[in-house]
Amino acid sequence: MKEDNDVRRIFLLNPDQRLVREAAEAGVQVRSARADTRDEPALRALLAEAADAGLFVNSARSLALLADQDAVQRLVRDNRLSPGGGRVPPGALGLTVETLSVHGMHQSVGITARMPYGLLHPAPLTEDTAAEVRAVVTALLDLTGYQYGPAHTSVALTPRGPVITGCRACLARDPVPELLKAAGGCDLAAGAVDVLCGRLVDAVRPGRFAAAAVLNPPWRLESAEVGVLPHVRHVSPPDALAPGHFVVHADSPEVAARRVTSLKALVTGDAG
Repeated sequence: MKEDNDVRRIFLLNPDQRLVREAAEAGVQVRSARADTRDEPALRALLAEAADAGLFVNSARSLALLADQDAVQRLVRDNRLSPGGGRVPPGALGLTVETLSVHGMHQSVGITARMPYGLLHPAPLTEDTAAEVRAVVTALLDLTGYQYGPAHTSVALTPRGPVITGCRACLARDPVPELLKAAGGCDLAAGAVDVLCGRLVDAVRPGRFAAAAVLNPPWRLESAEVGVLPHVRHVSPPDALAPGHFVVHADSPEVAARRVTSLKALVTGDAG
């Protein structure tokens, strides 16, 4: 498969509209199709057509596997990727790991922690622990045969080591992309489009912390009012179908926690 040097093109299966918008802004042509990712024969035919058109695609097997979380867990257990039989004790720190893959090479671009108040990026891990988390995630992606695009992996950090609890071939849900951007300037959607074009991406080391809270309506403040508050980097208001969220930046995890907690009380009017 060869990329046209003049026009960048990508293939999106069951397209995420965030990637469609990013591709349009970058002048990248999109070929898309919809299919049941559990139907491997149908997937194989669609992917073969896209590959024949010179686009970078994953194998039907890898996409079908990553769409089946029971199959992912069997792969983790059979290859002993997680200690203790994959059991997660109460109170284990939850993490999400964002990766971008191109030509079968997996670049970890962010590890986010699930905190009592919301989400924190980057996760407050030692270098050794972060490396261990990245290693187990990329080992899983290697086993699935995943070649191109973003992946979102859930990990629990236990006393015995990281335990993979899920992995999907997709862009992380909001507000994770906004967290990465606020913490270090990493544009997850832009990076995903690049790797789907067959281009390598460079990891961006976070220069600060970013934290987010996801809040159900009603909000006491309008999103425009929240957006002008100190330290707020992004606001997405709630609607009838989904909660809203805001993202703040900070120089430490402790400051991030205080800012999110105080802003949650201000936005919702709940001082408790």
